[in-house]
Amino acid sequence: MGWQIQNDVRTVQGEIQARLSRIFKNKIIVQSSGRTDAGVHSVGQCFHFDAFWPHSTSKLQDALNTGEQAGLLITQIRRVHPKFHARYSAIGKRYRYEIHVGFAPPWKARYCLGRDWESLDVKEMRRAAKMLVGKHDFRAFGATHGQGMENEHPVKDLRRLDLKVKGRHITVTTEANGYLYKMVRRLVGGLLRVGEGKITPERLIAYREEKTITAEVPTAPARGLFMEKVFYRPAELRSRKPPASTSVK
Repeated sequence: MGWQIQNDVRTVQGEIQARLSRIFKNKIIVQSSGRTDAGVHSVGQCFHFDAFWPHSTSKLQDALNTGEQAGLLITQIRRVHPKFHARYSAIGKRYRYEIHVGFAPPWKARYCLGRDWESLDVKEMRRAAKMLVGKHDFRAFGATHGQGMENEHPVKDLRRLDLKVKGRHITVTTEANGYLYKMVRRLVGGLLRVGEGKITPERLIAYREEKTITAEVPTAPARGLFMEKVFYRPAELRSRKPPASTSVK
């Protein structure tokens, strides 16, 4: 049910904290680079926690991955600088969104958006994507949250938004210094409306300039979205020397 820990449902954060707490025999709290909604996938989520571990990081990784994976796999563990923070040290993120033109095969349907499109106008979608790139106020592509968006600065530097086509499959890749809540899915929703011929690229840009959330820019379903990479300041990824190995009880 997404990243953030919740009562009575399984979440990524909850599962990781439970595994770490069993290993360290102490309550461990993890801090992530950001929250992902239920149905969103990740190949590059990052989190940090503080604990004493006198062994190699590979042993901790093996311990975390032992048992039922349940849709979760820890792919890397490293010691980092004490000032490192998974969220506040981040300087950018990359996401991708997978689209299948037409109904997707069942074995792919969980990981992409497929509908009964006969075709999408990729040329116009690319033109719209190019027009969206840059440092702008993207509040029209955000979504209201439980606490609203008042604490999130709406100006984001959208550095990349491109489309790659392979057969009937389209991959949308985006990079920015940060994103508003559901911004990537709404960017994709807007591009899909352009591809369907329902709005023009110019109209999509006009929505951005109007800075008003509208149903004309829909939120694409979660299942096609992947968090691909989080970018960090190199200095905060540098670790101190690992502690000397000692016996602990």
